[in-house]
Amino acid sequence: MRLLPLFLAVLPLPALAEEILLSGPPIWESAPLIALAEDQPLEGITFSFQPWASPEQLRKRVIADRPLMAVAPSPTAAIFDANGMALRVVSATITEGSLSIVGRGTEITELADLQGASLALPFKGYLPDLMMRRIAEPGAETWQPHYTGSLVAGMQLLLAERGVDAALLAEPMATLALAQDRDLTRQADLCALWRGATALADCPPAGVIIVNPAFAERPEIRAAYHAAFAKLAADPASAAGLLAAHFPEMAQAGAGFARISAIDLPMPEQADVLADFYAAILEIEPAAIGGRLPEGDFYGK
Repeated sequence: MRLLPLFLAVLPLPALAEEILLSGPPIWESAPLIALAEDQPLEGITFSFQPWASPEQLRKRVIADRPLMAVAPSPTAAIFDANGMALRVVSATITEGSLSIVGRGTEITELADLQGASLALPFKGYLPDLMMRRIAEPGAETWQPHYTGSLVAGMQLLLAERGVDAALLAEPMATLALAQDRDLTRQADLCALWRGATALADCPPAGVIIVNPAFAERPEIRAAYHAAFAKLAADPASAAGLLAAHFPEMAQAGAGFARISAIDLPMPEQADVLADFYAAILEIEPAAIGGRLPEGDFYGK
């Protein structure tokens, strides 16, 4: 019996799995990462998903020693890069149909059609506000921004008919608002307004997938991500169930997500689409992307 411990001691130990931290906020773009954590598709690699609740929390994870793959708002990623943080964008996401102007009125083809209406926006200087400012400068002769400081307050004010004529809403809030008040209409898709104002063929890639220096160049991980993305893009409503495991409030998001057309933009092959978006934002608010356009290393070139 004394030989058994010695025999066990000389057996080769199993290789430790590489641990990859995945992180994102409660938006559709986080669902492919959550799918990786649920499916564990690669032998020798363990994926775990942890939400991030603020840009500062995301920043701390980027600079940590643990390999990270995370969803970031595209302006936030550019600011991190401009501030000297080492990161790479490995993919970007376009979610067609995810942002709508909802109100009590007819369809509009340009912002001037709002004719002085008060439009609820969540935060000044954040991506939806930047997009609106690039489409058309606010003014008394066109529309008036009403900043709520909350992602859901615009929907609540619109439903209560308190102080706003329309609201810029992301899915699933736009669909939820329309379901609760049949007098509301989807007055405009923001992608259509963006194309008309910028002459860019692509809707803005609002979210990007970033990796930190601790994340090794692993093509099989990228391939697994793109496969997870493609599966969800074929059935965008299914993202709601994945997100609900970490964000219970997203459990009812399926109906809103169903109208999204998700487009995967691998880097550096699709870097021009992201660079064109940054150039459009640089025209109106350089500080929103760190005062300059990111350079080649940012796109993995």
